[in-house]
Amino acid sequence: MDPLYGDRGRILEYFHSHGILVDPKALDRILKASTGLLVEDLLSESVLSNGYLSESEVISVLRNGSGVTHPRYEVYAPDIRVRSSVDDFRNYFLSRYNKLKKILSLSSSMRGSIPIRAAKRVQGEVKIVGMVSDVSTTMNGHKKVVLEDHEDQITAIMMKDKGTAKELILNDEVIGVVGSISHGKGDPVIFANEIIHPDIPNRFIDDSGREPSYVASLSDIHVGSKTFRKQDFMKMINWIKSTREEAENLKYLILSGDVVDGIGVYPGQEDDLEVLNPLEQYLKLAEYISEVPEDVTVFLMPGNHDIVRLAEPQPVFPEKIRKEFPSNTVLLPNPYNLVLEERNVLVYHGMSLNDMVELIPGMNFDTIGGALEELLKRRHLAPRYGGKTPLIPSSEDFHVIEKVPDIFITGHVHSHALGNYKGVRYVNSSTWQSQTEYQKMMNFSPKPSIMTLFDLHSRSVITKNFES
Repeated sequence: MDPLYGDRGRILEYFHSHGILVDPKALDRILKASTGLLVEDLLSESVLSNGYLSESEVISVLRNGSGVTHPRYEVYAPDIRVRSSVDDFRNYFLSRYNKLKKILSLSSSMRGSIPIRAAKRVQGEVKIVGMVSDVSTTMNGHKKVVLEDHEDQITAIMMKDKGTAKELILNDEVIGVVGSISHGKGDPVIFANEIIHPDIPNRFIDDSGREPSYVASLSDIHVGSKTFRKQDFMKMINWIKSTREEAENLKYLILSGDVVDGIGVYPGQEDDLEVLNPLEQYLKLAEYISEVPEDVTVFLMPGNHDIVRLAEPQPVFPEKIRKEFPSNTVLLPNPYNLVLEERNVLVYHGMSLNDMVELIPGMNFDTIGGALEELLKRRHLAPRYGGKTPLIPSSEDFHVIEKVPDIFITGHVHSHALGNYKGVRYVNSSTWQSQTEYQKMMNFSPKPSIMTLFDLHSRSVITKNFES
């Protein structure tokens, strides 16, 4: 790439695209550098693995000269569509297909399903499982869906006068189709009578009668931002320290991503920061967490503002971050399935919710609970590939919801939504940041400073509003 001399916004945007946060002093060094420095020379192996560019690393590159090569660059590069091999993509989608096909095969509606190639030779009704590679609408208003499996593909026709045409079908999701094969002049097609999503079975939340054991959910703390609601957050911490109401039975506290505001996440962000250095932001967060009683386990997950790679799945925070937090803190990757007292608690920061809002008719951030239900219905946290959610193709798709959760927790969009889908209690967790300029531009008002508590031993769900 060409040097980005003097362009603060483009430099930050470039590093952010590679999942790198930039120290303000490092940025100043880059801006003052001579034309001998290429910004891409700063993407050293250590920076890519740590996700943070310090002033000392910039000085080192300036001292040693440009033209540095980085043999392991491709391992960390989020631009996977360019830098990943064909096998990476194939294995990734095969993993998704195989996992979701296995789930679909457990449905009574899909027992006896056969491969697409075999189905194309059948006369009459068949059952197939395929990954959606294309969705379109005919001139007559019928829906056409191209489905693929390991060996072949087929077009499914969903007639507009049937309920199947009204089904929301997304590219890259895996579905089952029950229908009749039609042999015409061209390739056989299947006329769909029924669409089967992997979905989750109906569950019953039993009440054990045991003493409550609460897991509390927070998200998008954004420590370091000028709009971080410190007073509300400390009010919440002080409530945890008390023995009032449900606080005495709080056992677990989950912070599901964007725990600090970071830097370089968007152009001009430094103007919105109270604490410029991201490491100092984590130190400040660690001070708050140290106030939480030792018998409460605190789980920290990264999000798109944190010092890890941007592409999902995101790893746990690096050691230099972990060591600053008290011993009752546990670091999680994103996403992750926690098992707490024999309950599955699925935690995901929620970047894919931006895609789901665009894909679901009538959906917006105020009704975000519907998007969580659609993810559960598809048994996948990011069903669409290539949208706004950066995903790393690997040998396994870690976004498939293999274990049915008892509790499903997300964040990211700064809304707050509670619900119950077929017995799975879910929440889009509240933010602890006031409305930003970007949200004003989008005409969205966040719902801040709300803690959500789930009892692991009963159906009880409690919200505590700490807004000042």
